[in-house]
Amino acid sequence: MSWIVKDLWDTLDKRRDDFESLWQDRTLRAFETINWIASEVGERWGVLIQINFPPGQERPEAASIGRKNVSILVDKNRRKFETVEEDDVKRAIQPLSPQSFDPARFGHEGFRADLPTGRIDCLPSGVHLWCTITPEVLKFLDWIFVNGYGLKPASRA
Repeated sequence: MSWIVKDLWDTLDKRRDDFESLWQDRTLRAFETINWIASEVGERWGVLIQINFPPGQERPEAASIGRKNVSILVDKNRRKFETVEEDDVKRAIQPLSPQSFDPARFGHEGFRADLPTGRIDCLPSGVHLWCTITPEVLKFLDWIFVNGYGLKPASRA
């Protein structure tokens, strides 16, 4: 998964001229352009990527867009993890020092892990990162994407 996120970061950095002035002018076109770029990256990897801008949160600098509040969907119709158990996921996320680890309650399997820096919602369909994406988060994402979703760095679409 870190390979997908790093591709997103690299692409946003390379294409910053496409959205930075729009972002500074606070236009809706900026949000559209940013998510269009994210969508192009997702297509390369066979996933859907969305960068979220939750209301009430401070607007990030253009250079930090995509470094938090990112959703990556692998299969929007998947309702169950088939290859990992909840205990496996709990062990894998421990290095992030979760303050809580609760069932997702979104009508299917999954969990919500509240972290000191935000939250991760991990569902059979994909992952929602409501936290800053740190190297430790990337390591967990690599684990869940390989073990929970069956994606490997070479599985580029």
